[in-house]
Amino acid sequence: MNLDFSSCGVGFVCDIKNRETHQIVKWGIEAVKNLTHRGAIGGDGKTGDGAGILIHIPKKFFIDYLNQNSLEISDINNLAVGVIFFYKDLRSFVEEYIKKSPFKLIGWREVPVDPSAVGESALEVMPKIFHLLLDAEKVEKNKRELELYILRRFIEKDPTLEEDVYIVSLSSKTLVYKGMLVAPQLDKFYPELTDERIESSICLFHQRYSTNTFPNWKLAQPFRYLAHNGEINTLQGNRNWILALENELQHELFGKKIDLVKPLISFEESDSASIDRVFELLCLTGYSTAHAINMLIPPAWESVPDMPEEARLFFEFQTFMMQPWDGPAAIAFTDGETIGAHLDRNGLRPCRYIITEDGIIVLGSEVGMIDLTGRKIKEKGRLGPGDSILVDLNKKVVKKTEEILNELSHSKPYRDWIEKNLVRLSHLIKKNKILAPPEDKERIKKQIVFGYSKEELKNILAYMANEGKELTFAAGNDTPIPPLAEKPVLLFKYFKQRFAQVTNPAIDPIREKSIMSLYMTLGAKGNFLKETEEHAKKLQINSPILLPHEISVIESQSYLKVAKIPIVYSKSISLEEGLNLVCQKAKKVVNAGTKIIILTDKNVSKDKLPIPSLLAVSGVFHYLLKRGLAT
Repeated sequence: MNLDFSSCGVGFVCDIKNRETHQIVKWGIEAVKNLTHRGAIGGDGKTGDGAGILIHIPKKFFIDYLNQNSLEISDINNLAVGVIFFYKDLRSFVEEYIKKSPFKLIGWREVPVDPSAVGESALEVMPKIFHLLLDAEKVEKNKRELELYILRRFIEKDPTLEEDVYIVSLSSKTLVYKGMLVAPQLDKFYPELTDERIESSICLFHQRYSTNTFPNWKLAQPFRYLAHNGEINTLQGNRNWILALENELQHELFGKKIDLVKPLISFEESDSASIDRVFELLCLTGYSTAHAINMLIPPAWESVPDMPEEARLFFEFQTFMMQPWDGPAAIAFTDGETIGAHLDRNGLRPCRYIITEDGIIVLGSEVGMIDLTGRKIKEKGRLGPGDSILVDLNKKVVKKTEEILNELSHSKPYRDWIEKNLVRLSHLIKKNKILAPPEDKERIKKQIVFGYSKEELKNILAYMANEGKELTFAAGNDTPIPPLAEKPVLLFKYFKQRFAQVTNPAIDPIREKSIMSLYMTLGAKGNFLKETEEHAKKLQINSPILLPHEISVIESQSYLKVAKIPIVYSKSISLEEGLNLVCQKAKKVVNAGTKIIILTDKNVSKDKLPIPSLLAVSGVFHYLLKRGLAT
């Protein structure tokens, strides 16, 4: 691959007054073409990582198509369109699911494409592309997107269709044109994009530069709701938490069909695909697009100067429901009625916008993406860390961060919920006298058991205790990897932090405190599809590193039920057997209503060997996760 490129290009063009024209589509294509240098291209000079646009369903275009082909629809406003990649012709299988749905099949339209426009590598794996045309007359307008989602999930979960059918979009509002392309190929591969009848008031676009996954047709963007420039560096943890919380999900809109949602994400897809799926579900269950994106990718609310207290409480409450998906990330998103963009707390992805006097907004990774010669510019700006911008197409207004947060923070009684239910460890400690830990007569023996070296005790720990910071070493690490080390090393040393190497995430809570937080809450997470005060029943700690007196306070408080499990095992059994016993105890206490589990290796002795804490924590979490108990 040719790597002389920057990261993805993303953005949108929108008519704030919601006037649907071909010019918006034309501008969107022009903009993404001018971001070609931000994407990647294969060795054949033609195969791209991916490019595409998301627009409103062009009704004029489809009225003419239906008339020309003698296809009937109750009303053009009842049209829903699916864009589907077929790797085998399995349309008849899809039709069986449509028969069981409230939608009426109008017909299939094979999308005209020009295969000569794409590279050889893309051509080898190119699917057949069809438009699925449905009549939604029997479905209430405000329930159409949900019913289409349910239909899509039935199809996606069919093992017969899983590998060979990919639903790019299925909506009564929007549709997507995308592929394993470079942006200049987009309107050549899809020649109908030059048709004047293809009209929209929005055009969300993306040029891909893949960092965490290999290019393919399915992973080109935009996805169904958003397009993303950056990397989600907390991805593994985010996916594990979504998996853990799936059994908690309930919503009256789904009823008994809630199991269709599961699994919500796949560990095989890209980070952008995963966050799109979660964002989509939040929007379908009543969250606004602005709320959903701020829940998933919050700003550094703990340290942002001058943030209103109500906004801080709003963001604190969101952490009770959802683990933040941390970037760097610039996201453009739409549900067809609003369109906007959001920057994560790092602010390391460019996102600039221009608003004209006649109501056009152009937002993207760079300025100058489209030629606006002759138009009066009303406003220029950029998104900073944690900022959002939103166009409400129904109200025909643009909202900025301050207005968005003001609306969100007053949408529910977050202050009351937190004050009534959240217990802060710092408040509990003030009421308790802090005692020094007792002298441990077996300290040296324990240091040997847990692998402390003379160097660590004398040079590293002593320095940290005296100076309040880590010792600075020479650059570089020439120690052998653990499997090749002469002496046994701790399990911890076998592991390294994994992240997208395009941009290093924040790792220093002291020097990078403006964007990094150690804030945590203890207690069970619940159903994130519903905001209730139950989510606030947590114990808040300021750091995951706890001192002995803090652990004692957590253990003795009565607000959340606590269980203490020793992570030691007898010499007469194996480490694996010892770990299994710990996992079984954890399952037992969780079923008994325990909300906080303390794993301790303090009672290690000559007859009791310690289980490495990393192995114990990971083992217990995944054991509970498989049984739907790891919330």
